[in-house]
Amino acid sequence: MVPDPLSPIAPARVRVLLLPMGRIKRSRFLSFVERLKTENVVRLGDVSPDGRPNRSRIIYDLSTSLPPQSQLALSPFELYREPLVVIGIADSTELGLGYNISADDGNEDVFQGDGHSTPERRDANHLLQEMEDVREQFPKALVHQILFFDYKKCNGLSVLPDGAIAVPPPEQSKTTTIKTVMCDLSSLLLAEMTSFAKSLQALYTIDSPSSPQNAAATNGWSSWASDSPGSLSRRNSQMLPQPHGSRSGSPGGSIDRSHHRMSMPVHLPSSPLAHSRPVAGPQPTSPPSGTRTPPPTSFEQMPAVGSGGPLSNTVTRSSAAGMQREPSLERVAVQGFGSGSLSERARNKGKGRVGGVIGSLYLHAGRWGDAVREFVESATIARANSDHLWHAKALENILVGLLMLAWAGIDFQIPQICYPATEKIASKSLQQTPSSSTVDVQSARAMSAENRPISLQNLAALLPDLLNTILNLYARAANFAGESLPQLPYSETIIRFSKLMTAVHLSDGKLDDDALAHVVLNIQLHSKSKLTPSRVLISPTRVEITTMLFRALPPSTSSSLAIIDHTLILSGICSVLSALGFHRKRALVIRELISVLIPGLVQARKLGAAEMGVHPAAGLAAWNAIGGGSGGASALNLAEYDESGGLRELLGVLGNAYGVVGPILGQPNTGGINGHHPSEAAQDGRMTETSCGDSNEALVSRALSDATLRAFGNLNLKMVVLRSCINLCEALPDLRGILRFTTELLRTAGSGVAPGPRSMEVITRLSKEEQVRLTTNISRTVSAAAKFGLKDIEAEYWDDFLVRGVETVEPPSWKATVPHAKSELVAAGAITKEAEKSPFIYNPFLKKTGTATVERSLIAGEPSEFQITLQNPFDFDVEIEHLSLESGGVRFGSQKNNVIVGPYRTQTIIMEGTAWEAGSLCVTGCFVKVRNCRGRRFPVFREPWSPEKDVKIKRIGLAAAKPPTDRPISTASRTKTQQPGPKPSILELAVIKEQPVVVVKSTSLSQSAMMILEGQTSSFTITLHNLSSTTPADLLLFSFQDSTTAQLQAAMSNKDISPAELYELELLFSHKQAFRWRRDEEDGEPVIPPNQTATFEIDVLGKPGLTSAIVQVDYAFIGVPRREVTEKFYTRQVVLPITVTVNASVELVRVDTLPFPGDFGWVQREEQSLSNSSVREDRYRSYEHRETGSRRQEEETIKTLRQRLAHATDARDYCLLLLDVRNSWPHPLKIDLQVRESPPSPSTSSALSPSPSPSEIREVDDTIWANVYSTTDRLQPGHTSRIVLPLPRIFLQNPHATIPTLNPANQRQFVVSASKVSPDIERASREAFWYREEVLKLIRGFWEEEQTGRRGSIELRGIRLNPRMVEAIKVEDIGVEVFVRKGSDAAGVRQLGPSKFEVCTDELVTLTTRIHNRSTQPIYPLLRLQPSLRNQPHNIALDLSKRFAHNGLLQRPLPLLQAGKVAEDSMGVCFLCRGEFEVGVSIEETRIWEPAAGESRAEHGEGDGERGFRGSGDDGATGAVPGVRRARADTSALFMDSSVLGEKQRRIWMGRENCAITVKDRANHDGGDNADDDEDHDSGDDG
Repeated sequence: MVPDPLSPIAPARVRVLLLPMGRIKRSRFLSFVERLKTENVVRLGDVSPDGRPNRSRIIYDLSTSLPPQSQLALSPFELYREPLVVIGIADSTELGLGYNISADDGNEDVFQGDGHSTPERRDANHLLQEMEDVREQFPKALVHQILFFDYKKCNGLSVLPDGAIAVPPPEQSKTTTIKTVMCDLSSLLLAEMTSFAKSLQALYTIDSPSSPQNAAATNGWSSWASDSPGSLSRRNSQMLPQPHGSRSGSPGGSIDRSHHRMSMPVHLPSSPLAHSRPVAGPQPTSPPSGTRTPPPTSFEQMPAVGSGGPLSNTVTRSSAAGMQREPSLERVAVQGFGSGSLSERARNKGKGRVGGVIGSLYLHAGRWGDAVREFVESATIARANSDHLWHAKALENILVGLLMLAWAGIDFQIPQICYPATEKIASKSLQQTPSSSTVDVQSARAMSAENRPISLQNLAALLPDLLNTILNLYARAANFAGESLPQLPYSETIIRFSKLMTAVHLSDGKLDDDALAHVVLNIQLHSKSKLTPSRVLISPTRVEITTMLFRALPPSTSSSLAIIDHTLILSGICSVLSALGFHRKRALVIRELISVLIPGLVQARKLGAAEMGVHPAAGLAAWNAIGGGSGGASALNLAEYDESGGLRELLGVLGNAYGVVGPILGQPNTGGINGHHPSEAAQDGRMTETSCGDSNEALVSRALSDATLRAFGNLNLKMVVLRSCINLCEALPDLRGILRFTTELLRTAGSGVAPGPRSMEVITRLSKEEQVRLTTNISRTVSAAAKFGLKDIEAEYWDDFLVRGVETVEPPSWKATVPHAKSELVAAGAITKEAEKSPFIYNPFLKKTGTATVERSLIAGEPSEFQITLQNPFDFDVEIEHLSLESGGVRFGSQKNNVIVGPYRTQTIIMEGTAWEAGSLCVTGCFVKVRNCRGRRFPVFREPWSPEKDVKIKRIGLAAAKPPTDRPISTASRTKTQQPGPKPSILELAVIKEQPVVVVKSTSLSQSAMMILEGQTSSFTITLHNLSSTTPADLLLFSFQDSTTAQLQAAMSNKDISPAELYELELLFSHKQAFRWRRDEEDGEPVIPPNQTATFEIDVLGKPGLTSAIVQVDYAFIGVPRREVTEKFYTRQVVLPITVTVNASVELVRVDTLPFPGDFGWVQREEQSLSNSSVREDRYRSYEHRETGSRRQEEETIKTLRQRLAHATDARDYCLLLLDVRNSWPHPLKIDLQVRESPPSPSTSSALSPSPSPSEIREVDDTIWANVYSTTDRLQPGHTSRIVLPLPRIFLQNPHATIPTLNPANQRQFVVSASKVSPDIERASREAFWYREEVLKLIRGFWEEEQTGRRGSIELRGIRLNPRMVEAIKVEDIGVEVFVRKGSDAAGVRQLGPSKFEVCTDELVTLTTRIHNRSTQPIYPLLRLQPSLRNQPHNIALDLSKRFAHNGLLQRPLPLLQAGKVAEDSMGVCFLCRGEFEVGVSIEETRIWEPAAGESRAEHGEGDGERGFRGSGDDGATGAVPGVRRARADTSALFMDSSVLGEKQRRIWMGRENCAITVKDRANHDGGDNADDDEDHDSGDDG
């Protein structure tokens, strides 16, 4: 351990001054010093084999610096302050390199070896000459010795000169090599101590250190060593003749050192006058040869006091025989004689003082028992003569001797003089010493195990009283002129006492082995058990120690105290307060220390500048030592190892006590954080700088710790302390300290938060001017360090939240990448060979790339832009020299130089980065190099953060400055263990393999615009160019967006529209797409090779509202077939906007339907049959005569219609569709309208199927529309024409089914209708919807502009049906037909039309009723026949009692009629008079059919309640495309029927046409037309 200069046993150490000699490097000199320090404790038993128990150890204090003059002036009062040994250290490896020795030095060949002069010998001789100069410079030292380290025997210097000691290199040394060297030096020291002690014995007295003579000393040595009469000018062993320039011999003179060691015992002479002659003048003190015996060669050989030896006689008796004194000292005062006279008292004082100094020599020589005995005698004499100063010093040295004896394990007894006197002790004779106050040296032995604890306990108990007694004596001595103790030794004494009591206190009030080892060897105390008592109960208490300690503070008015001494005192006080745990008191003392240091350093700086000849304000003048300066400037130069663990650590302790935000990680500081020892910092939860980096965990931990420090203490005091630290470092100058504490001041004054967008927490507690001054100071300091060649001296940036965000900049749309999964590739139809795809299925390739949910990705090898957000909460610019992104994963490179962040703002910058390979990339932070600051890593703190304020105060004092520790969480406690820290964010990016870049090279459109007509389909081409030179585009997907899409989607999102309107919108959205890629499946998948082009054709359909469109092409390079894509892939997009103008062509103005008369078709068939027969019957002539006029007036359209209906089975299966169309184009248009027939085989079942796709329609288009009825017309511009089309009537199984939806998202079950309409209106609406859909399947239209060849389709979806039109179109579920058959005896029945018959009166005919059940379920029919007279009022028409007879009931129930079956019911009737009759018929359900138990509706052919587009097998329905059939459950229909259509009720079906019967008389039945007319007239009259 490093010796403590203020250790309680410092008076027992021998100070050794180590000096570099000759050419030697600083590092090697320090390494040699460290080798010597390992053996600074030397056992006297190793020096000489003497077994006397009073010989223990010599403890050396090896130092490389000379004590200040103020301390040297205290010797011999405090003998340990001056160096007794001066050792010159030389590097043997530097010998022979030359020392620039001039020719006239006269010492070129001082060492005469074998007669040959070599460079090594000359260098060695020169070093010996330098050692003689050192001897002259330090004449008071006892031993002057030079050591040649790393000495190896060589030809140039095989033997070292006399007076030099060789130390071999470490690799050639043994474990005892250095110990042997130290033993040799100890032997020389003990020998010189003997002569020195004899010189001291000749002195009359020794002045106190505060005497005027001491103040007049000029060379720093006390007056007892000056050349005044009665004083000793030199050590007696140093004034011997020195032949040939070699060092003087020892007191032994002629003794050969090469034959025996100096520590060997030599018998002393028995004559008491052998050494009684004092040293006077420069004459040698060695006795003449043959007249005297040489003096002892070791200090151990000096006899102790009272042993009868010459030293004892000289010291203890004041009037020794033969003692020669100066005449002035022989004078006797005339005031009185005897023991009470002033002269006798002065002699006694002098004797006691000399004895005290000799006791100090014993203490240094390791003879601690003899030293205690001398000190006891000196203290007794001083107490008797009221010499308070020397009395206190003797007691103090007694305590030191007892401590050394206790440490060495030697038995001792506490002298009685150490105990406080209860009463004034009578004066005793000076020659008489109490028996209890001495230590028996002869009986000194190792302390027994039983007595040791008792002795140590007694000593520990005596310490407080003894120390107070000593301090009181020092204070009492200040009342006497010239006897007051100077402030420096007084304060140091108090500090040593305080450290001794602190060691006892920290050892739980015991003076045990650990405490003694800590006091003597400065070994750290072992931690005590947690079961130790409270510190309040330990004696001495901390309060008592602190009270004593603060007595050492120099008075503020003391101006005579040197700055170095003042600093030493304050530092010692701080060390004691630190050990006691009084950190705030320590901080107050450190502030006082800084206030003392600054003026002295400034003055020293001025002196250094004056020596250099420059102005003090010209710069860092003191740093001229780097360039070889000297004087005061070089004295301020601190070595690097001194800086790291010295002053800055002390200032860090000061800042820690006030809660200053500590230094940032990475700054060199071996002393830990804020002055804490690394272990102490680790216990506090704060990581040391050397063990931490700039990781996220370390920065978050530091942010929480800094937040705790900011909440602790007063901010103004913190800034005052930091300003003082900066001033001190500037006065040194300490460049690292200036940068460190300037940075800490900025960090402490800052907010230390990550503010939000509108946060008001960013407040800097420094003025703008001071902030600018601090940054200028940093810049100036770094520049000065660079001028002097100092490396790695840079500041730490003061804001950990510099980087607030890192994100990728959205690239241009043509370079952006969009991630996709394989499922999206399937959904887009890129794998399957579908020609069309429903737009209601989500198309992932139509999503926008600018949304926040888009995953960011990079392309390998392509530069990408990153947006970095930086914050600067201070009022000055921050200049960034270099900035790069820190990433993990694939290889990545980025760099940005010369960025300036403005004051008090958040600023974004753009920089480029490139990933060089595919994979994953994580951007974890930024590496930023701010000008004049160390380049370091900064995490990304995207989210705002500020520390939470503690609501409850749970810690006080300095404990509040430590980060809170985790608490165990209980089930009842909801308190958070620790506040959350800032969360660093990580930007995760996917780096994909190289991708092509495709652009639109050209299009066939002029200026990307086109004009078409409604219904027209046009096309254009797009040419794409692959700009990549290495990567092809093997995946191409086309997507389209137009202006109608948004309108339709907005309309479909309306929740209030009816289901029929929603279906119409969805159909327009799905099957009327404006744009379509014309793709040839035979060509395979399109691929654009590198640097090649490809052309694609796009079809455009003219739709109302189409004004603009976007053609979007998603492309990528996947490198595998599409079916083998197994992971996520990325695409790029190229977009082509197109402007479209759609003009009106043919508009549908009006629509109507009319029922078709059945007689029309009957007449055509009759005429055709008559024209084919060879004989024309006369009965048709009259009818043909009546129709001749109408046939002549028929138009061409009617002719065509009649020809069409001539092939029909029954004209009643058709109706007329009237369409009014108008030409809105300014050119004539030719229109063509077509109607197709119904499917030939009706079916009784239907299923819900969606509308067939256009591809399915094209497949069966030729078969469905092969036999159509077509009509054409030419429309002039603005003209309207009516087109008449025969439309087949339609039968629907369930016209009240739910209206379907084409969007799969809306196909949900159990959806309650939101409509508020009545069931009747709902049924009518559904019926109109389904019949309209069937009508639209049967008709189509086209237009053509013959001049230009434009063609297009007529939009017929504008057709809307009302209930009247529906009645004309639909075919009822139950068909009822009444006709007349011949009876068994009837002459005959003639049929005149489909429902017209002619019979004779009084003939029995059969009236047959045919019932056809077209529905899907059985019914219970009730037949009602209603005969009546034709064309008569109601009351007359029903009066048939005498005109009509029938055999059976006119209203009767019929058996159950199964689904799809036909039933007939016959009844005989007879007409009793001639005339025109008609028979009406109706079928009514008697009850609703319900399936029996165990029987389902499906068994009777009842399918789904819902229906959509029917298949080709539907009964009476128009032919639809056979395609996808989707089965639906019955539950949906049941719920919807009951909730929307109401409860099911009994139904009634009326005959569509009444049966008309013309009755004639039998006689006139064959009469001709006139007869018929007469009969008709008569019948009417009869009616």
